[in-house]
Amino acid sequence: MKQIPRRYRREVVRHVGALLAVALTAFPVAAQSLSTNPANFPGMTCQQLWYIEQQLLAESRVCLQSERARRAFRRAERCISSDEAILPKKALDYLEQLRNAARNKGCAGF
Repeated sequence: MKQIPRRYRREVVRHVGALLAVALTAFPVAAQSLSTNPANFPGMTCQQLWYIEQQLLAESRVCLQSERARRAFRRAERCISSDEAILPKKALDYLEQLRNAARNKGCAGF
């Protein structure tokens, strides 16, 4: 790997720091959506599970797929990607637990 000349290192570090700050604000961890304990999922209704799923996606700026979801979260910040892969692992694991609970209940659309 090629070394960065000493005179440019500080500038590179400054730019990398700025990019990291942008990435951290662009991909929030949807803390509010993760506040529902997954142990409570089996006792929730299909509607509640759907809402939590869509809320997490909207807060994480994943583009919502259904018109119903877009109407429910029309005031959410503008989406940045349709790909859930932008979510941190913690959020992806949370969604997997939620979706499994919804499938076990027989909820449509999961």
